[in-house]
Amino acid sequence: MKRFSFLLAATAIAVTSQSAGSNALADEAEALEILSRLHDDDLFTRGIDSDGADRIRLADRLTMLTQRVAAASCALTSDVAIEESHYHLEEAMHETDIILNALRYGNDALHILGPEENRRLLKDLYELDHEWQETHGAVEAVIADGHDVESAHVIDDHNLKLLELSSVLVSDVLGAYSHPYEMTQADALLIKIAGRQRMLTQKMAKDACEIWTGYHAKEGREDLEKTMVIFENSLNALRFGMPAAGIEPAPTPAIEADLDKLLKRWSVIRGNLDKLLAGDELNMDQKYEIFHDFNVELDELEHLIHDYKVYVERHH
Repeated sequence: MKRFSFLLAATAIAVTSQSAGSNALADEAEALEILSRLHDDDLFTRGIDSDGADRIRLADRLTMLTQRVAAASCALTSDVAIEESHYHLEEAMHETDIILNALRYGNDALHILGPEENRRLLKDLYELDHEWQETHGAVEAVIADGHDVESAHVIDDHNLKLLELSSVLVSDVLGAYSHPYEMTQADALLIKIAGRQRMLTQKMAKDACEIWTGYHAKEGREDLEKTMVIFENSLNALRFGMPAAGIEPAPTPAIEADLDKLLKRWSVIRGNLDKLLAGDELNMDQKYEIFHDFNVELDELEHLIHDYKVYVERHH
């Protein structure tokens, strides 16, 4: 399969997600409720009548969802964290459907006030939706039958193209709708890096699953090794600073605590990933730890982004 390069840039506008119990079944109404709360949780949208910030945030969420779909479907069909992976797969499918429809036609509940009229964005949305529809049936098939490995392979074959197209959409939405927020470039960079980390958690979970299932294992190994370096270096830069890149150390005790927690959990995940990359055969508990801990790390990154936003608001 041709491997599509993914864009490392992520928007400074991030979202606050809600973790769900692994013993629950996701449905469309629940996904809409989760997404509708994001507007109220984002301090940068308060007092803004335009829907630009919401469009940016929802488009950025799609990059993470492309990887969560692939990671969850691979985990489910390899009997890893069955209830949790089933829930996240179904939730990610519903969220993707809702966001794509909202960005194209509007959705009052998500504060998307009308249909998209920008021709470039319409083209982006058409191409992304077309690729998603190529995958959608396979996602539904895996949800219906957790052992439908063939459908999981279809999802895996499309996931990096979906990531590429969603990243292009984010870039173009930013260009069309960004607002001059009162934020320094340094502050924006911090939130951008933290936002990118969310997508990388799901991408690494997917890459790890490719390795232990043997499907695209060579490519998955190469991607995982590179992404691990990016993820770890970014966490260390956020925590301890990287003067050469204009990144200062964690600016508040709350952010410092967030990053210490993320680094501690990452050390556990890294241990399992190193064993996988060394050629060790992981047992089911170790595979579960990788998938589950990456989802916990995702939730903790959402909390980190929220604390960065609180800092920026108070700081400026």
